[in-house]
Formats: sequence, structure tokens, C-alpha cells
Amino acid sequence: MDLNLQIKPKTDDSLVASYTCPCGCNPRLAYSRGAEHTVDGCCCGNEFAVGTGAATHLQAGEGFVQEVQLFDAPWGERIQAVWTIGQSVDAGHDHGGHSDDHGGHGADAHAHADGGSASATAPAATAIDPVCGMTVDPEAARAKGLHLSHGGTDYFFCGKGCKLEFGDDPGRFLDPSYVASM
Repeated sequence: MDLNLQIKPKTDDSLVASYTCPCGCNPRLAYSRGAEHTVDGCCCGNEFAVGTGAATHLQAGEGFVQEVQLFDAPWGERIQAVWTIGQSVDAGHDHGGHSDDHGGHGADAHAHADGGSASATAPAATAIDPVCGMTVDPEAARAKGLHLSHGGTDYFFCGKGCKLEFGDDPGRFLDPSYVASM
């Protein structure tokens, strides 16, 4: 399965790995030299891990298959990119109105917004991820480290990929003309 793995150096000792999930999302995560692995999940329940011990850490459960790809980090170390991919993922499905499983996030803590532009403000119990437009439980996001402050405003994210993208270029996602990727 071609998941379009992309590796970009961030510093001399870190990189950002991204891929194209079969559901259409583009999750990404940061990996630092010397770490055993780092892992993140997609909205569809698939998981992605990068690191020297990633294949051992990320095992495919029932209904999922494990994909492993090796790559050379910018500092010369051989690293594993590992995915667990569920069979129920349909490429290009409509994220705006689906009701699929959210892979441990829980539908209440991680639901899609009803379209329109992304906003950091929502009712007190929820927040909108400014990158993908998903509704996020701020308390759960903060507990998982999926939170950033910018310009005196708190922003919450569905996953590490969205947090990384926002952190790289907040202005892009706060521009009123930006349309969320989901």
C-alpha cells in the first residue's frame, strides 16, 4: 500500500514525518533523534508511529493490518515508519457527515464540525481545531498535550499533526479565507 510517506528535516536532530491516510487525511508527527518512537492516530482510527522501536510498539489489532516502511533519517539512522490500517477506511469519504469510529477518541471528544470556517471559539465544553475543523474536548486535548496558545488565545487540536501544522504557521489557519482541511 502506498501511503506517500514524506520525511522533512526540522533540525539537525529532529524530523517531521507525514503520510496520506486512506481516509484522505494527512497526519504528521515529530520525531527526535534518540527517541524510541512517537505515535499518533488519525480521525478514522488508523495509527502512525515513527522510531527505531515503532514496529514493536504499534501492533495491528483485529480488523487492522500493519504496514512498515524503513527510511534513513537526516542524521543517517535507519528509522521505521509503521501504520495500523483498518479495512473499513474508504479513501475520499465525506468527512463532513460521516459517523465512523474515532479510534479511541470517542465521538463526544472528537467529532467533525458542521462545515464553515474553523474557529477557535465554541461553547465552553468544546473547541474547534483550527486546522481540520473538528470539534475537540478542550480538557481531553490539554491532557494529551494537544494545546497551543497564540496571540493570547488558546487553541486545541484533534491530534499531533494538526498541532504541528498550526505551530508552524498559525497565521495561515487564522486567516478568515482559510478553509479547514476536513
